[in-house]
Amino acid sequence: MEKLLPTLTKYINNCEFPHEAMPEIVKMGCNGFHIKDFGGPNLSQFGVAAVVFELAKYDASIATFIAVHNSIGMQVIDMLGSDEQRARFLPDGLAFKKIYGFGLTEPEYGSDATSLKTSAKKVDGGYILNGKKRWIGNSTFPNSVVVVWARNEDEGGKI
Repeated sequence: MEKLLPTLTKYINNCEFPHEAMPEIVKMGCNGFHIKDFGGPNLSQFGVAAVVFELAKYDASIATFIAVHNSIGMQVIDMLGSDEQRARFLPDGLAFKKIYGFGLTEPEYGSDATSLKTSAKKVDGGYILNGKKRWIGNSTFPNSVVVVWARNEDEGGKI
């Protein structure tokens, strides 16, 4: 963590994202939080809290970025994705080749998943999404993969 301080300070003072610090975070072995496959660190809840706490000492936005990328980005894929999805997406997330985001929050209901209105309908080649999202964490990165919460029209509105 101490090696990151000069890099983080430079970016914090310029209000920029420290892309060049990401390889150091990978070297620290803490990216991937709970993931145990594909070289993930399989951290305990305490370990996750310690990593986020230490990063937040320097910059809360970096800690938030890491928490979104790992916990509500990659962890959702790790827990709910098929074996093919896990193999396709998790290695790139662990290496920061892809940045993972999360889209749940809607204008009318905030982050109340039970009131979710966004819908998804399967079509050839993917899904059509209909709805509005207010906040999609980590979606501004050009190499982002966003987990979007929606009601599946083909399964009677199941989330």
